[in-house]
Amino acid sequence: MTLHHSLPLLEVRSQAQGLIEGYASVFGGIDSYGDSIVQGAFSSSLAKHKADRTAPVMLWSHKADQPIGRWLSFAEDSRGLNVSGQVNLKTEAGREAFEHLRAGDLNGLSIGYRVPSGGSEYQSGINYLKQIELHEISVVAVPADSSARISAIKSQLTKPATLRGMEEALESIGFTRREARNIASKGFAGLGIPDDSQEIIAAIKAATLKFESN
Repeated sequence: MTLHHSLPLLEVRSQAQGLIEGYASVFGGIDSYGDSIVQGAFSSSLAKHKADRTAPVMLWSHKADQPIGRWLSFAEDSRGLNVSGQVNLKTEAGREAFEHLRAGDLNGLSIGYRVPSGGSEYQSGINYLKQIELHEISVVAVPADSSARISAIKSQLTKPATLRGMEEALESIGFTRREARNIASKGFAGLGIPDDSQEIIAAIKAATLKFESN
């Protein structure tokens, strides 16, 4: 492993790419199939996911053979089913989906579910869903529930390193203030140390982890 002095340590940042959040379902509306989801409809299913330590699958347009990431949180609030997840940018399907999201080509969400016996009630032309077994949540172009949308996309690197922040991280693992200042501004070349030193590599990892956790 070789470290290149031309890459300053100030470029260390916390990764936040591929994170999305929004509402997979909104209570009280009527979707394109004539269904209306009642508040509390997901409660039993979400409790089961929690007990089983499982999660709804994140798919691309309900295609079972195209997972694009994973849902990190999913919970009912007064508005609907609020979700947040991580798109897997190491896969082709995930990268393509995220590029569409980032470009604004689409922002829809849609749920894949089963209604158990007795879980719905039909009144005045509307099918009220009172209990839902949630299996997957897809990123889609045209959601059945027009209000089910992704509201936030984190597509950029966040939390840029500050000079003093990096200096403090280096000082905390044993470098003097002068050494830390030189490293932060010039890289390890500032100390005249070979850039293939395993000790230096370990120091970089330690400083990076400490800095990113702040």
